[in-house]
Amino acid sequence: MTRLRIIFICLIVIAILSGCQESPEEKIYQILEKTVAKEKEFNKQQKPLKELESQEKKIFDKIINLETSNMDKIVELSDSALDNLAKRKERMELEQESILSSKKEFSKMKNQINKIETEKVKTEAMELYHLMQDRYKAHDQLYKAYNQGIDTNSQLYKMLKRKDLPMEDLERQITLTNQAYSEVLKMNKLFNDRTKKFNENKIEFYQDAHIKID
Repeated sequence: MTRLRIIFICLIVIAILSGCQESPEEKIYQILEKTVAKEKEFNKQQKPLKELESQEKKIFDKIINLETSNMDKIVELSDSALDNLAKRKERMELEQESILSSKKEFSKMKNQINKIETEKVKTEAMELYHLMQDRYKAHDQLYKAYNQGIDTNSQLYKMLKRKDLPMEDLERQITLTNQAYSEVLKMNKLFNDRTKKFNENKIEFYQDAHIKID
């Protein structure tokens, strides 16, 4: 092989390798896309969870419309509600696992931020990073509140199966359940707000970083 041919081949290899070098912005884009993919299981749980929540509400409405003399039916419906809550807990665990997987993937973004040369884009990337961390924190709070709600609701249905249940105990447990689900609604809104803010900032980052998206 002639020296000229060797030099020519080397130049081609260098050109190919140079073309394969990705900017920090492009690497962040890939990380964010993989992060979204990791939340696929999270998204799959949303519809079934809403359906189960709707079913449980219908069960509870049936129970409170029954006379205490119809204890067999109350017990039957309470057992159905407890089964419903168990299914919701399982789906919430799948949701949480998906979010934790997403969080692990997203953590790779931080190493790329300081490599960004454009100061404005670097600042936007850092803001994006902190927004997502706030979002993960909000989901942790939602996860805890949701499980607390399931626990207080489980206690309620177990109490409803008792024939000698004092009315004041029942009223106290209903209050606790309402408070728990009020917290769930609050945390769910916080999570959704932070998700929306993150998505808005992500688009702005892509635009300023000249990342082409479909």
